[in-house]
Amino acid sequence: MARREEWDDDDGRVIADMSGVERPRLFVPRRGRESDAPAAAPRERGQDGEDRPWENGQQLTPQERRMYLFGALKAALLIALAFIAGLGAAVWLMLWMWT
Repeated sequence: MARREEWDDDDGRVIADMSGVERPRLFVPRRGRESDAPAAAPRERGQDGEDRPWENGQQLTPQERRMYLFGALKAALLIALAFIAGLGAAVWLMLWMWT
């Protein structure tokens, strides 16, 4: 059995408990078996109770929701436009070189 390394600066705290994590099966993956998964531990809240401020119960107004929707759509269209322009430039360059 392998000897565990001792570190000088180790204070023994656990940052992320990985004891319930398993390697996925390679040839026959499990699907839909929720009973094998370990139960999630209850989450402890911080001192001020604001660990997750986005879950404070406030709903977005229709105007705010529309602004977020159009902002995300604008960002996606800008990325798509960059890809289309790059593809068009590559096609033009190939046509210019071979004709």
